[in-house]
Amino acid sequence: MPLLINDIPIACINRAAVTYHVPAPVILSILRLENGRNGDARRNKNGTLDFGVFQINSVWLRALEKYGYTRHDLQYNPCRSTYAATWIISQNISRNLPTWQALAAWHSMTPKHNQSYRTRLKTVYTSLVS
Repeated sequence: MPLLINDIPIACINRAAVTYHVPAPVILSILRLENGRNGDARRNKNGTLDFGVFQINSVWLRALEKYGYTRHDLQYNPCRSTYAATWIISQNISRNLPTWQALAAWHSMTPKHNQSYRTRLKTVYTSLVS
């Protein structure tokens, strides 16, 4: 039986980390902060939806569909959701922003929301790696 973290096989997390050059503790930190569950679809105040274990926002659907991902994948397939989330994280890192700002872009690029998420992300990350 595979080892799971939040319904995700650890092998999926490790493969996504290697494939997209994102450290596994970063992936796990965002996973913990998002606190999603397999099958979740949560509506946001702005009308968008967040799907699955990583709570991937529906604004990413169009970009992810180009690579064969569907809403169903994001909402119900923890391994595919992990790959999609890690790809999104890698896209944010490639923006050449300061590292923590790029990582917090997962949540928002709006400075106030990015800063708040950045602070929480650093705390979770630090607790995971120590």
